[in-house]
Amino acid sequence: MSRRAIVIGAGLAGSSAAERLAARGWTIELIERADAPAQGASGNLAGVLRPLPSVDDNRLARLTRAGFLEACRHFASLTAAGLPLRWAQTGVLHLARDDTHAATQQRVVDVQQPAADYLRFVDRGEASQLAGWPVTHGGWWFPGGGWVDPASLCRANIARHAVAIKAHYGCRVAEVERRAGLWRAYADGGAVIAEAPVLILANATDAGRFTVAAHLPLRAARGQVSHLPAAAGSAPDIVVCRLGYVTPAIDGLRCAGATFSIDDGETALRTADHAENLARLDFILPGHAKGIQPADLGGRVGFRPLAPDRLPMVGAIADATAIEASHPSRPLAEMPRHPGLYVINGFGARGIVWSALAGELLACLITGAPLPLADDLVSALDPGRFLLRGRQRRVRRDDADSGT
Repeated sequence: MSRRAIVIGAGLAGSSAAERLAARGWTIELIERADAPAQGASGNLAGVLRPLPSVDDNRLARLTRAGFLEACRHFASLTAAGLPLRWAQTGVLHLARDDTHAATQQRVVDVQQPAADYLRFVDRGEASQLAGWPVTHGGWWFPGGGWVDPASLCRANIARHAVAIKAHYGCRVAEVERRAGLWRAYADGGAVIAEAPVLILANATDAGRFTVAAHLPLRAARGQVSHLPAAAGSAPDIVVCRLGYVTPAIDGLRCAGATFSIDDGETALRTADHAENLARLDFILPGHAKGIQPADLGGRVGFRPLAPDRLPMVGAIADATAIEASHPSRPLAEMPRHPGLYVINGFGARGIVWSALAGELLACLITGAPLPLADDLVSALDPGRFLLRGRQRRVRRDDADSGT
């Protein structure tokens, strides 16, 4: 197969996929409807880089750990290559919500015995010292965590192999079609923007416009981040989380948030959402929001694509028409797929943690290289999982109707 691919979408998902394939010698046609990369949910001032452990080391914990470690490696390599990625491993303090949660956090550390430079539990006193502010509980301390400017990450991904990635900005794809072994992306009016053997949909919920991806259960979650004026070096100078997050000062602003509202299409900033973010900030750092008026704040609204199970979709897109015509259900590995059609999407609020790993996984799936995740985790991200579940529910319902 010719090593050429079309990637639709130049946010964290699309730029990560393009970079990983370009690193393997592929030529990429990157198509973005906005005039520059990272103009959607990937355009926030800062995102948080940290994993999410659990006592039983469940699927989400394993995936966020793998994502966190891959992201740290990838970001360090971009920096070493001289690319202008903006990020800082300030450390992330994840405070306990209450005493019960603190006990659970402590148990995770006691049971798993992680390396101290990855995770340790700190008591209230040490947490207050780390935050530079009095807090009500201790919590997890991730020394290697921090914040990342996601737009700079997208730009760095694209710039790293600039010769191999041809970007088409300000270009809306009206429809996609496979003809004579090639995928074509068409503009309004029918002109062919690009064609290649491989097509990757990384365009958030907009992917559902295309017939071949209409079955993917992607939804948008509106997230509003509040920007607070902040002097350089003011507390906190680390990222602090507790049912929300607050960043250090970045270019004179501190990010606090974020709201999470599914199927809410309002693009304008809302004072009520700023008030919610300030209340969340006060829960994280008591008294930090004192005297700040919601109506005085700036911020940004982004719409984050997510799946029903809150895990990304990474892999080959199933042929829903062929699946509907077949019965009974096949295993996920035997599900019919559209040749050369892939998706990397559904990062939700964890784009910073997911993107590098998802890009690497997708590149490995496309090229046949060894996968960076265990098989059960690869299956957990397979976009065909939703069709499989739907079919299983339908089979059970049909069996019940027939009295079996």
